[in-house]
Amino acid sequence: MTEVATVTMNPAIDHTVFLETFAPNMLNRATNVEYNIGGKGINVSKVLSYLKVPSIALGFLGRNALFFEDELKAMGIETDFVEVTGRTRTNIKVVDMSSAKVTEINEPGPSISEEKLEMLLEKLRECSKACKYVVLSGSLPPGIESSIYKTLIKEVQSLGALAILDAEGDALRNGIEAVPFMIKPNIHELEGFLGRTINNHKDLMNVCRNLLGTGVSLVVVSMGNQGSLCASKEGIYRVHPLTIDVKNTVGAGDAMVSGYVYGLLNGLEGEALASFGAAVSCAQIVGDFSMLDSLRAQIRIERWE
Repeated sequence: MTEVATVTMNPAIDHTVFLETFAPNMLNRATNVEYNIGGKGINVSKVLSYLKVPSIALGFLGRNALFFEDELKAMGIETDFVEVTGRTRTNIKVVDMSSAKVTEINEPGPSISEEKLEMLLEKLRECSKACKYVVLSGSLPPGIESSIYKTLIKEVQSLGALAILDAEGDALRNGIEAVPFMIKPNIHELEGFLGRTINNHKDLMNVCRNLLGTGVSLVVVSMGNQGSLCASKEGIYRVHPLTIDVKNTVGAGDAMVSGYVYGLLNGLEGEALASFGAAVSCAQIVGDFSMLDSLRAQIRIERWE
């Protein structure tokens, strides 16, 4: 039974270029190149497949990217995309292996018509009647208003599913107004939502408590090399970062969302949920999901009062 749907409104072909050292404004020669299907919701579905959690992936695909469906189905992921005119975007990621830093160049994506949007909405309505969680994540393509996640969250939750939102800017701001079950901004996206810098851990705690006070049940904040934070009715948990062999940070936040979805489906709460979500993110970073249990055992969590 498929209990999870992911929505990627602006999927991408991820063209990742690996360099020994990235030198701006100079000729760089790649040591390796990878092409992967991507977009935040698709990334969530891919990691869920590693965790043996079935999901259905929805969104928009241009005719240049219909192979997405074949690749996802080969991973055991059900698909129900809307085909659109225009080309699915290509995102370039430049990985500096000497520093593990990533430079990203993201294309805008194809323009979406009202007719195609309504087709996606109808597919999502059907999924929301059967799924427990619907993950809404990523940037929006041209032609889609920033209020769309607010609309989708209301639709999804009126039909019985729980919405998980991972977005930024106005899309995050508008989406929170619809009170999703869970949000997963990174610290910079959260600061953008607030319109100010978060000064210290007490400030961050108060921000999370205020968000919980709006009706959001679970607030997860990823903080890069500072770890992450998980806030819910069970408490506020700071997940300290692990010292790991960083292979690639691309998709680490999406993997964290997948870890939380898995944990929620399996009844995890509080500290156990926070540690599992962080461990899945770390497994994505090191590129080895067979290390998941050992990574989770190393995670240190502090309850903030």
